[in-house]
Amino acid sequence: MLKSILLIIMVFICSDFFGQDFHLSQVDQTMSMLNPALTSNFNGFEKFSLQHRNQWLGAGTQFMTSYGMAEFSIGKNKKMNKSFAGIGVYFSNDVGGDSKISAKSGGITLSGNLPLSNGQWISGGLQTAFNNRSADFSRLLFYSQWNGLQLDPSIPSGEENQFNSFTYLDAGAGLSYNYKPALNSTLGSDQTQFQFGVSLLHANRPNLRFNTFTNDRLYAKLCIHSNFKYGVSDATALEISVVQFFQGKHKETNIGFFFRNRLKESSRVTSLVSGQYFTIGSYFRVSGAFTPYVAIDMGPFKLGFSYDYELGKVTTAYKHSIELSMSYIVSKSSIFKGKKLR
Repeated sequence: MLKSILLIIMVFICSDFFGQDFHLSQVDQTMSMLNPALTSNFNGFEKFSLQHRNQWLGAGTQFMTSYGMAEFSIGKNKKMNKSFAGIGVYFSNDVGGDSKISAKSGGITLSGNLPLSNGQWISGGLQTAFNNRSADFSRLLFYSQWNGLQLDPSIPSGEENQFNSFTYLDAGAGLSYNYKPALNSTLGSDQTQFQFGVSLLHANRPNLRFNTFTNDRLYAKLCIHSNFKYGVSDATALEISVVQFFQGKHKETNIGFFFRNRLKESSRVTSLVSGQYFTIGSYFRVSGAFTPYVAIDMGPFKLGFSYDYELGKVTTAYKHSIELSMSYIVSKSSIFKGKKLR
């Protein structure tokens, strides 16, 4: 009886974990993965991004999330006044808990970008990925291993660990609208930039066969996002980002407020993204999290750091998480063709 009860509890815990996606606070740094329409939606030819999150510090167990993506453009020019395509290759790895429950993903995103007028264009994108789910229940301790004083891992648990590692195909699609009259890395005084997008991930609702008892399905995930930038002066700008997720019964609202200041002006002749900037601000989750954020742009290289501080009921278990993001944009010429933007 005890074996059955414990295994059923494990099933429900894993079902809840697998029914939702992993979480990142710097959500606007991963938008190309969340909305494939934004693939190659930046100034330059190629972009390489990395992001890592260490969650639940001080809780006795942790969740580690890593993400990486490479984006390439086809047919893009400096003014973005011609149609162009984008292609991206990404991976993600989310692992946590004593049983090392993990979700690995590797995929491809494709985008098509169509200009409407000077500084305005719409984009559409598709995404497909292979995913793997696994866990090691042999790392867990059960009440049957109690030796009278403590849990003893050398005592056989008698449990049948029937977790099945499995792989499945995933799919998604997205749309976006972009308004960016200043096609460079900084805004002039009183200039604005605006972006709005919507995407549907896990559109095929893949089956999750993580044990012999259940055949769960991953919820489809709707993402609605917007970003607004305003140039306070030629050297400073304000930015607001909003991202809303709906996945099954789960909802998440992320809001970001940022102030960006230019430290060093870029060359107006030889480069698009070679200035240096400092950004400070914070993300907020409506569920109760305050996440200060700082970043520095050193030419094509950007480094960002954030620190989660939980404010809600979850603080009884943990309060802190840290997250690091890095990106590098090839803006002067394509690394494949050696051709400068025109």
